[in-house]
Amino acid sequence: MLLRTRITLMAAVGLLLTALGLGGAGLLREQLLLQRLAATTQAAQTALWAEALAAEDQTLDQYADRLVLAPHFLQAVRRADPAAIAQAMAQAGLKPGPGQPLDLAAVLSLGRSPVIQGQVPQRVLLDADSLERAVAGDVMDGLRVLGADQVLVISTRRLPDQSEPAVLALARDAHHALQHMARRTASVVTLLDLRGNLLATTDAELWRVAARHVMQRAAQHGELELGGKTYALSSMPVNDLAGHAAGTLITLADHTQDAAASRFLGRLALGAIAALLLAVLLGLNFYLRRSLRPLEHSIDALQALAQGDASVRLPYVGNDEIGRIARAVAAFRRNAQELAAARALRERVRRRQERLLRTKLQSLAEATHQPLALQAGDRDEGGDEEQLRQLAGVMNELSGRLIDQHQRLTGMVQELREALVTKNRLAGLEQELQIAAQVQLSILPRQQPQDARVQLHCHITPAREVGGDFYDYFFIDDAHLGFVIADVSGKGVPAALFMTITRTLLKATAQFIAEPTKCLGQLNDLLAAENEQMMFVTLFYGVLNLESGQLRYVNAGHNPPYLLRADGGVALLPRTGGMAVAVSEGFPYRAGSAELGVGDQLFLYTDGVTEAFDPDGQEYGEPRLEQVLHTLMAGPEHAPIQVAAGVLADVHAFERGAPQADDITCVALRYMGS
Repeated sequence: MLLRTRITLMAAVGLLLTALGLGGAGLLREQLLLQRLAATTQAAQTALWAEALAAEDQTLDQYADRLVLAPHFLQAVRRADPAAIAQAMAQAGLKPGPGQPLDLAAVLSLGRSPVIQGQVPQRVLLDADSLERAVAGDVMDGLRVLGADQVLVISTRRLPDQSEPAVLALARDAHHALQHMARRTASVVTLLDLRGNLLATTDAELWRVAARHVMQRAAQHGELELGGKTYALSSMPVNDLAGHAAGTLITLADHTQDAAASRFLGRLALGAIAALLLAVLLGLNFYLRRSLRPLEHSIDALQALAQGDASVRLPYVGNDEIGRIARAVAAFRRNAQELAAARALRERVRRRQERLLRTKLQSLAEATHQPLALQAGDRDEGGDEEQLRQLAGVMNELSGRLIDQHQRLTGMVQELREALVTKNRLAGLEQELQIAAQVQLSILPRQQPQDARVQLHCHITPAREVGGDFYDYFFIDDAHLGFVIADVSGKGVPAALFMTITRTLLKATAQFIAEPTKCLGQLNDLLAAENEQMMFVTLFYGVLNLESGQLRYVNAGHNPPYLLRADGGVALLPRTGGMAVAVSEGFPYRAGSAELGVGDQLFLYTDGVTEAFDPDGQEYGEPRLEQVLHTLMAGPEHAPIQVAAGVLADVHAFERGAPQADDITCVALRYMGS
């Protein structure tokens, strides 16, 4: 195969790979843009759905105002008279029913049966938690799925001037909210339940055709071909008024023209790229054919030189690559002639040295009266050859030893260089670990809570540069303080990374889920979902009511804290039987509770305290810790900082300089009263 053909093929392969790479990058960029578009679309739909629910809620609030201002309605509610309630609602023009502004109205209370106007729901209109919050005065509004064919938008209001707290709940069919969103998005909007069954839609005929195709797709955003048209498919989860998952909202927007234009532009760009590649390859082949023609003449000249024709001349000599080849051929001819002359000279010198050696050996033989026939003949030269052979053997052995020693020294130098590189790397890693330890300690809270109702002191001493223990405390609201102490399995950098993830997720979850059991259950599910390293963390999480002193807590496989009473009593908090976090998804955690009086304290710690060892191998243990706490509480001063410092001082005195085996962490918290 000719050189220009190979170059053309390589250029073709390179251009093809470049085109494929650019195409792949374009596809990747398009996928990223589609992902951003999907996220933006879903955020916009979430906002539009919230707007639709807000519009429905505003309408229901207006109807509620009309009913509350009707005097006969409040009197009928006070008497719990269903007929009078229905008459009052009819007089206000708000009697529920088909074709009416309201689909359902109900008067609910905790102590008596509900009075419902409209189609009686198959399920409870409000769950117990939502009803309690509505009776307490909170406005409960949002979506409520009451059955396979009954989806309502509900808004509640506590009725005034009632001897027993009562709540007015008004509801409209969710179809109104879907129509509102369909008008805003110019699309077909469909609401499905958690099992994928149809609850409501703005175009039943289109959904009947699209249902099977939508159910086969797992993506939340994409395109769907139906009846020769292209629809933009987008789905998002929706929650009910209690914050629970209620179903999925799906929108189908017709963008057939945009899709057709995009496909046309794609085919046009592909054709243009193919034509450009073909033109480049043809031009490259023509250029190489003209440029490499002088090189073919140079190859013919080299073949003549290889056959011994030194009179060959190149037809073209210049300053380009061809001229450099001609000059190299001329230099090669001169070097060959000089090499032949040098070989002839070395042969003459060798023969002269052989004659001198034979002469010296003959003189030595005559002096020792051992005649040797060192003639030119090959038969009488055995003795001289044996001596030369022995001398050559000695020189060869010496040369081998020198080479072996040189190789050893070279290996030692290489090992020293590698050791120096390893030392520099270890120094860099040690510096990075020191920085990581400073960063890890900096994310833990250092300042006490700025609240006179509680005093708190924390301490942590990692066993290595970075550790797996952590503590944290934060205000959930003005009256509740959350605090946690935890110990991650393992040591070093993996445990530190898992610690950071656990602390961040716990603090973020606690801001939205105040109940300790639910908060820890959510944290456990998040950590166990993708826990390929099979790491886990034991922790104690508590929420203290700063007004009443009530403590609700969950112990997930951690050492139980000590309850230090103001009168000097020391007792362990009861365990709740919880398993370590991140071991198994869906584990149900149980909560414990305790009442803290003014001056009562909690002492939380990790197993680095009780599992400290002295030089004799004896363990510190829980009995010794409990005895130290008794002693500290019996003293005149037992503030949290003094309790923590006393325990740590006793642990260090017990270790007597023995190396620390595990991270040591403790938290002392004292309740000062409201």
